[in-house]
Amino acid sequence: MCLSFMLFSGADDPVPEGSLFSVSLNGVQQPEHLLAFTVEQGSTVTLACPDSIQWSVPSLDIQGQGREFAIQLPRCHGIHTVRGSDSTGVQEWLLLVPLGSEQVRTATVNSFLLGFYGDGNTRDHLPDNGFIELPYHYYNSRVSTHLTFADLLCHTEGGWPQYMVLDTSLLTKLELVFQEVAKTYPEARVIHSISGFRTPAYNLAIGNETGFSLHLYGSAADIWIEGWPENGLIDDLDRNKRIDVYDGEFIIEATRRLEASGQVATGGASAYRWISTHGPFVHIDTRGSAAVWQTRRTLVDNPVI
Repeated sequence: MCLSFMLFSGADDPVPEGSLFSVSLNGVQQPEHLLAFTVEQGSTVTLACPDSIQWSVPSLDIQGQGREFAIQLPRCHGIHTVRGSDSTGVQEWLLLVPLGSEQVRTATVNSFLLGFYGDGNTRDHLPDNGFIELPYHYYNSRVSTHLTFADLLCHTEGGWPQYMVLDTSLLTKLELVFQEVAKTYPEARVIHSISGFRTPAYNLAIGNETGFSLHLYGSAADIWIEGWPENGLIDDLDRNKRIDVYDGEFIIEATRRLEASGQVATGGASAYRWISTHGPFVHIDTRGSAAVWQTRRTLVDNPVI
């Protein structure tokens, strides 16, 4: 079982401001872009800032002051807000405790349709990161600089709470790919995700028969990159005056450079052409080995300029 730690921020700004405080988690300085972290449930989480600040966790009725703040993690799932403040302002973080594997034994969790992993929801088949229970009021909370829960949540209809798996190594990969693209395309402002986590039931419903999709484990996303304001379409990243699959290839090339340098986890990456419902996009995952598959590169009759 694991717990995720997340910086809370609004999701309306195309280029969000950085965190008010630099933070380390259990002695490890956290990247500025990564706003969600995973630690073992039941352990003591120590947060630290360079300067002394006021700390509090209202739901656990604890508070303190100093450069470091230790929190004993609960042994039940839930979300806890951590507040840090000084004379310059207030910063909020969230502590997210996923469900225990013993709570996921059937095709539904709290009336939420999940489906089955492998030949059943046994401990050997369930995602290692565990399932986050997401109430609606956290829907637009950021998990990284450019991504929110909403961007990665399964497209499942139904009530709340909903459940998802979050692989933070994927967040790091997507954010660093964005930074790499922005080096030569500084107009980039948005990572638009059309598919992140998928439940096994949803994956089967959309025609994918494989039970080993990285989407099922929160380790894959289908995205494009565009400027602001958003128009729901990948930008002309390679500046050839066409919106086509080669703009997706531009993202793939950036991904492969980062993988070769060891900055991100190696994985699958391929660009997809225009389809009837949206423009070109790319699939990126963190499977641990390089993978690529061919896709058609046919333009629509009148590519957008």
